[in-house]
Amino acid sequence: MSRYPRANVFSTLFGFAYTALWLYSEFTKTAMFRYYPVLGRFSTDNLPLETAGPAILWYSWLLGAAVIGGAAALIVPARWAEALGRRVIWVAPAFLLIGILVYERRWFY
Repeated sequence: MSRYPRANVFSTLFGFAYTALWLYSEFTKTAMFRYYPVLGRFSTDNLPLETAGPAILWYSWLLGAAVIGGAAALIVPARWAEALGRRVIWVAPAFLLIGILVYERRWFY
């Protein structure tokens, strides 16, 4: 089916992990770290908006999802990764996209 079955595991779990980390930070207002472009530095603390400007959380979600997806791709046995069908590889991101669109509809109504 695929030359690199572990890449399918990585990409599928990366999408779920990224979405989970994004939603977690949306509801709890926390993240592993933040990047402050005004200061040009990363920080684990939530710095005041007046002095530091707005924080970018995207880097935190990206790194967290890459670590989770990479660890899962290494842990899952190769034959399990090969057993993932094309349906799983295509349906999982489709469900994620639908879920994100349903959540983000608040911006349009």
